[in-house]
Amino acid sequence: MQWDRRAFIKLAVGGVLGVHASPLVYKLMDDTAIWTQNWSWVPVPEDGAVAFANVVNPQTGTGAKARLVQGRVDGTRAIRVEGNPEHPLSKGGVIPQDASALQLLYNNDVRVTAPLLRNRATGRYSKLSWPEALDILAGNLAEIVRQGTPEKIAALGQDPESATGQLLLSLMAALGSPNLAFTPSASETLALAGLAMMGQTDLGFDLANSDYVVSFGTPLLENFGSPVATRKAFASWRGFPKNKSFLAQVESRASVTASQADLWLACRPGTEGALALAMCSIMIQQGLYDQAAVRASFGFKDEGDFKGFKSHVLNTYRPEQMAQLAGVPMEKLVKLTTGFAKAKRAVAVCGPGNSGDPGRMYDFMAVLALNALKGNIGKPGGVLVQQPLPLKAIGASTITGNVQPLVNPARGLDTNNPDALAKAALEGKPYSLKALLLVGGNFIYNGPQAGVMEELARKTPFVVALTPFMDESAAVADLVLPTTHWLEGWGDSTTPYGSPVASYGLHRPLIKAVPQAKDAGEVLLQVASRLGGKAAQALPFKNMQEVLAARTEALGDFEQLAEQSFWVQEKPAYGPVKYRTPSGRFEFFSMSLFKLISSRAENAGMLQRMVANLGVGGGLEAAFLPHWEPPAAAQDLGTGMPLLLTAAASLRTTWGGDAITPYMVKVLPDTMLADMDKLVVEMNPETAHELHLHEGDLIRVDSVAGSLTAKLSLFAGAAPGVVYAPVGLGHSAFGFQVEGKGMNFNRAAKVTTDPMSGLPVWELTAVSVEKV
Repeated sequence: MQWDRRAFIKLAVGGVLGVHASPLVYKLMDDTAIWTQNWSWVPVPEDGAVAFANVVNPQTGTGAKARLVQGRVDGTRAIRVEGNPEHPLSKGGVIPQDASALQLLYNNDVRVTAPLLRNRATGRYSKLSWPEALDILAGNLAEIVRQGTPEKIAALGQDPESATGQLLLSLMAALGSPNLAFTPSASETLALAGLAMMGQTDLGFDLANSDYVVSFGTPLLENFGSPVATRKAFASWRGFPKNKSFLAQVESRASVTASQADLWLACRPGTEGALALAMCSIMIQQGLYDQAAVRASFGFKDEGDFKGFKSHVLNTYRPEQMAQLAGVPMEKLVKLTTGFAKAKRAVAVCGPGNSGDPGRMYDFMAVLALNALKGNIGKPGGVLVQQPLPLKAIGASTITGNVQPLVNPARGLDTNNPDALAKAALEGKPYSLKALLLVGGNFIYNGPQAGVMEELARKTPFVVALTPFMDESAAVADLVLPTTHWLEGWGDSTTPYGSPVASYGLHRPLIKAVPQAKDAGEVLLQVASRLGGKAAQALPFKNMQEVLAARTEALGDFEQLAEQSFWVQEKPAYGPVKYRTPSGRFEFFSMSLFKLISSRAENAGMLQRMVANLGVGGGLEAAFLPHWEPPAAAQDLGTGMPLLLTAAASLRTTWGGDAITPYMVKVLPDTMLADMDKLVVEMNPETAHELHLHEGDLIRVDSVAGSLTAKLSLFAGAAPGVVYAPVGLGHSAFGFQVEGKGMNFNRAAKVTTDPMSGLPVWELTAVSVEKV
């Protein structure tokens, strides 16, 4: 047998997938529970009637059931979270983060049990009553507004589409501050790419009905969209006695997805978008594209002064050159393209990279162009437009008056960039902050360039953290307010990334593990009530239940919705797509982007300078077309920083604001965490040999943003010249089972700005490595 890189990966990684797709998760947890019951000091709780309640985990989008027991010591107690077979997307499945959720819910060592005021000099906390805490918060905000500087209040939130996010938007607008950002996500990038080319923002991929799937660098089987739904789709592809679908993974590392793929195209990091355009070039050269779909589009051929997509791709993205650029065999690239073009229901997928960053807009546009050439938009197994969620607006985010924001985007796009906001505030240009609200998300750990976020919090005079946990954000806050876990409070979540149908999740109070915890949205409502005036008018609701009832009015009876916990679009929207573009067609050349940017330019020369100022490397000719931009990290490579750092995603860790649980730490392999506390990074054996490094060496990875100390693992599935680090480790909070396990990837990742979208990206970082 010939042992190539692919064969090695099949052996080394292939078994990982089945662990969390099988009942093994429950088996391990049940065995642990049985074992601990033999300990003499463990109290035996009172048993009672078993009940089940539907719920949706907002962190994962999983439709689940909570198993509850009445009469366990002090009332109802949750004893297990399992899958809900009635949920159309989850269909009874869960992932480790869902199954072990109770470990954070009931961990009194990490829960915030009462409002806390921190003394900055000593670092000690003192307990407050809720009225005292709310008076302090409202008083500080009111004083800043009274001084005529409302813009010096900033807020960071987790999800702008959630009800809590909508309330935060309304509160900040009422205060008069434009300085609000949320956790960046790939959903924003896909929405912007869809808006540019289709005039549609709610796009998804019909994976379950595809027979040929090409994934460009996205961790489909690790953490894509709603992981349970994606794995259910994958299971449907692997029918007996033979595969029903073909999966190709275009990625630099032999991830779980790559190991399970029928074809792994091992490219250099950051070249995925170039390969998508190379596939477009091959399809055009060989006439393999959908002629009717292309005739109905705009911008495929040259239009007046505008260069069309066809000539742009054929001249710039010649397959041989792109294959050489990406380091992939030309014959495999051609085989992948012809298979994609000839398949009945093929789809190309883009999404969050392994670091969980939003991705690059031009790469997403390249993948949409590839799908358009295939002619699969609006068709089964292709790219679909989701039904808009029938939700009612619950507030206004328009700010009255002429207030200068910390970040004034030159693009005209509503750019969400917490990193840019933090850096501007730290520089004091045009001003510094007086107050910072952290509403979920744990930005001090999980924010892009987390060290910058911590510095911002430490230099801002008044910091408030609304959080269920004594997490990294709580550690730097002056005022810590206990909010509910998703099993004990009201809240909601919207469609997971990439879903072919729209969905809405609702969670409600099932138990009360922390009696003083309030819903984050309810805290915002009570602050607005204390502030009075515009704030009280903008947020007139009594509680979160009333907010959610008003928001979901179009979905029918609220009590019934709360009991069911979800609403899902009845069926995928197959059929002709309504393109809301200036041309009314799919646009290979984006007139939407052109009109947006050119509206500010007085002449062609000024337009060219504006495009250059945005950082678009392709110039004016390529700015409004799908094209490939070399990653910013490539410019940093040199003698001082010869390697690239990127992330390795896993279902055993998380990207989100919630930490990994003790159970998730227990199931981490020694290829991610060694000696129970050391981060493990991967490197190709050839690269290690050049650096005189060996298996098990303790090394330091340095970037301009920070450092990681880790144990070295040599892995043939790692691309040469790249260091791969797990994400989701290195917490300095959440108790001894989680704290100090490895190091935080976000501390070393350098954040740059995507040229057209303005979103932060941190997939690749130039680094140096030395033995410690």
